[in-house]
Amino acid sequence: MATLTSLSPTQSHNGQTLTLTGTGLANTTKVNFGTKSVSPATVSSTTVTVVIPVLCGGQVNVSVTAGTTTSNSLSFFYITPPLPTAVVSNTGPAAATSVSVFGSGLLTATGVTFGAVGAGTSLTVVSDTELTVTCPAHGSFGAASTDTVDCTVTTAGGTSVPLGAATQYTYYAVPTVTSLSPTSGSAPTSVTVTGTNLVGVSSVTFTPTGGGTATQATFSSASATSLLVDLPSGLAAGTYDVQATTPGGTTAVVAGDVFTVV
Repeated sequence: MATLTSLSPTQSHNGQTLTLTGTGLANTTKVNFGTKSVSPATVSSTTVTVVIPVLCGGQVNVSVTAGTTTSNSLSFFYITPPLPTAVVSNTGPAAATSVSVFGSGLLTATGVTFGAVGAGTSLTVVSDTELTVTCPAHGSFGAASTDTVDCTVTTAGGTSVPLGAATQYTYYAVPTVTSLSPTSGSAPTSVTVTGTNLVGVSSVTFTPTGGGTATQATFSSASATSLLVDLPSGLAAGTYDVQATTPGGTTAVVAGDVFTVV
């Protein structure tokens, strides 16, 4: 008669190995997780190992079938793998930035990884459906302006699998403005702004040099290196810094971004 005396571990998730210890186990043909049965990986008279299958979360009774009889059962707690469903916000600068991850099975989260960029820091579990984490700073972008990575969560239930856009985070390189053409004029005038990493632009402003109130301008994005901007009407004569803002930040004030309203 097969008899179980212990399980190791007593809680885990699918894909991990469960070791069952007892007596009379030599003829074990099945390991039963509630009503779900799987074949053992190894069998001896005192030990059976099995790869834990996908189960419903929570407690389940584990037993073995040896020959025509079934052993006593022991309690095992199945931890559901994490299932992140959204990252908010899902875009940001190259610098380390705090984001929220929403989903299910997040309560025992121990880490969040952002693709090849690396592990996040300052992980705080808010609830089983929400956590906050600071994504790691991004290094060089090379010739690219953005880098989209998969955000995966590791818990006592394992590591989540990438689910596509909903659980991805996009880093944006810092934008720059290097020159304007023309550099002076009056409305209506279209100004070509040349620079780098001008993707995902959310606003373009004209701010009096030396400080003052910024005026929003309408624009269209031609490429990562140029923007076509309409000079706002009503600007007083003088000089203005033209700055663009993307998820990667706002362009720094430089000599090449100055436009003169005449």
